[in-house]
Amino acid sequence: MAKKVVIVDEELTPTVLATKKAKRGSIIWLILIFAALIAAAIYLPDITIYVSEKFGLDIEIPNEVVTPQDEEDDDNSDNEEAPEIQKYALTADLSFTTDSLTLSNFSVVDNTVAFTITNSGTETVDLNEYNYYLNLYNTDAAGLDTLLERIKVTDNVIGAGVSVDVSYQVLTSESITEVAFLEISLEEYPAFTAEADEFGNASLVCIKDYETVTYSLNHNQVVSIMDRFVVPITDPNYGVLYSTYQTLSATYSTISGISSAVTTDDTSLYFITSINLRTLIEGTFNNDIYYPLNTDAKVMKFELEAQGYKCS
Repeated sequence: MAKKVVIVDEELTPTVLATKKAKRGSIIWLILIFAALIAAAIYLPDITIYVSEKFGLDIEIPNEVVTPQDEEDDDNSDNEEAPEIQKYALTADLSFTTDSLTLSNFSVVDNTVAFTITNSGTETVDLNEYNYYLNLYNTDAAGLDTLLERIKVTDNVIGAGVSVDVSYQVLTSESITEVAFLEISLEEYPAFTAEADEFGNASLVCIKDYETVTYSLNHNQVVSIMDRFVVPITDPNYGVLYSTYQTLSATYSTISGISSAVTTDDTSLYFITSINLRTLIEGTFNNDIYYPLNTDAKVMKFELEAQGYKCS
């Protein structure tokens, strides 16, 4: 008997053979595995050092990977150049202007550099408020410049349109062929750290002619100053200096935090001033080489050496 075929007039529908439901636990384990791999990559150097020390193994730690961007940044930093300093040949008719100050009438005689400063601006300029320096250079046959000495230009208040003549003793005996006049910020001063003991105590000693200034430091910052002059009785200005030091000593001793005295013996005059910066009231005493409490040693060394002192 033949089978009966029944035709159903309906659209075809997909047949689902099986359905697999994702397990939540599998996803969590996958996340944990990735986290462990990342942590291992980050802390691999530390783990290697620990294992090496624990078991006495000699395991070489690979160098840090340098990306092309890192290399490019390094190249760019190496290519950065400091701003070029404007230098001028030292001639009889040299005259140039920096900011509002015009320098002219230069002369170098017997280790003394003299010149004229004219305020070409419309406002008074107090040089004590700036860090102006005159750089002295020597140029060799090959055209290479050598910085011979640096002079700090200060101690003058110059009105608008006013000229002042200044002179400075220099240590160099070499020929000065070029000069430059520029302002140098404290951030540009070269670093200097005095050798200190286990408590951070150190000293900076600066010497010029008859004067020795000792700056007592703590963590490279000044906390007290001792200024000592020793003048031999054979000095032709002995009498004038004795009178001057007596006057200064009497004035200094009236200020809280300062003690000063003048003494003599058969060979010399001694003028010694001690300053405790921790007790000195700021603003009650002004002197170019008596720096405020906590001034960094690099500032004193740089500025004093630019005033003819030898510091160490």
